[in-house]
Amino acid sequence: MSSLHLLPERIEALLAPDGLRLRRDGGAEFFAVAADSDGDAWRAPLLALDRALRARPARGAPGVARLPAVLAKRFAPRLDIVLSEHFTRWQLLPWQAEVDTPAEHEAYARHAFREVYGEIARHWRVRCTGQAPGAAVPACAIDDELVAALRAVAADHGCRLGSLRPLFAAAADRWRNKLPRGIAWFGVLEPGHLNLGLLRDRRWQALHGEQFAAPDERGELLAGLIARSAIFAGIVPAAGRLLLCGEGADTCAVPLTTKTVQRLGSALAWNTAARAGRSLGINDARIEGQDNATRAGRPVA
Repeated sequence: MSSLHLLPERIEALLAPDGLRLRRDGGAEFFAVAADSDGDAWRAPLLALDRALRARPARGAPGVARLPAVLAKRFAPRLDIVLSEHFTRWQLLPWQAEVDTPAEHEAYARHAFREVYGEIARHWRVRCTGQAPGAAVPACAIDDELVAALRAVAADHGCRLGSLRPLFAAAADRWRNKLPRGIAWFGVLEPGHLNLGLLRDRRWQALHGEQFAAPDERGELLAGLIARSAIFAGIVPAAGRLLLCGEGADTCAVPLTTKTVQRLGSALAWNTAARAGRSLGINDARIEGQDNATRAGRPVA
C-alpha cells in the first residue's frame, strides 16, 4: 500500500456559479453546472460537490472506524473549501482603538454590514482579519445557510471541514510574497467578477468587488476601480503597481503602463490544470476552520 494511502485524503474544492473545481489524489477536475436563476447561486455547485463525493467516497485513514469518536474525527478526510467572490461580501473597517477583543471586532463588523446591506446581513457569517494596530480591518461576510450546508455535506460524507476561505483571501495568501512595499493594487479575476484591493506598505487601504457581464468589460471595470480607490486614498494611479491574478488575468486590458503591471497567473496553485469531469447529472440542477489564523497585512478569512 502506498504511504499516501495511510493518510486521510485531503480534498480541495472551489465553488463558483459556473461549476465545481475539485482537487483530489488523482488530480483536478471541473464539473460545470447550470445555476437556478430563481435560487441561490451556490446551491448548484454545492450539489455538484455532494454528488462528486457520492460517486467517489472520500478516503479516511485505515482503521479509522475502530477509533474512538474524538480520534476518528482527527483522521477523517479533510475538506478544504474556497468560495467564489460571487458568494461573499467584503468591507474595510476603519481602525477603532476601543474595539479590542475578537467578539468586539465581530460585533463592529456585523453592525457595518447591516448599515450597508440592511436586515439581510443578520443572516450572514462575519469574520474579521487580524491587522497591525492603527490599520483598517478587512471583514468578510458569507450566507450563514451556505456555511451550514457545507458543514452538512462534509458530515454526510465523513469529512471534517478543514478550512473555508473566500477566493480573494486564498489568492492573497498564495501571492503574499509578491506584494511589494509602497503602493500596489492586488486584483483577483474570475468569470463575471473582479475583486480589487489597494495596499500601502502591505496594509489594506481599500477593497472593492463588482460583477461584469462580458469579458470585454473587465478592463473598463478595472480602470474604474483603480481610479475610485486612488481618489479615496488620495494618490494618483501612476504611483502604484498592479498585481493581477485569476482567470483572464493574462488577457485583461489594464489602465497602467506595462512596467507597473505584473500578471501573476492562477489565483489558486491547483486550479490551472483542471480537466472536465464526468457527468454527475448536475446540469439541471477562515470563515471556518484552522486556516483562520491571521497574519498582519493580508486577508485571511
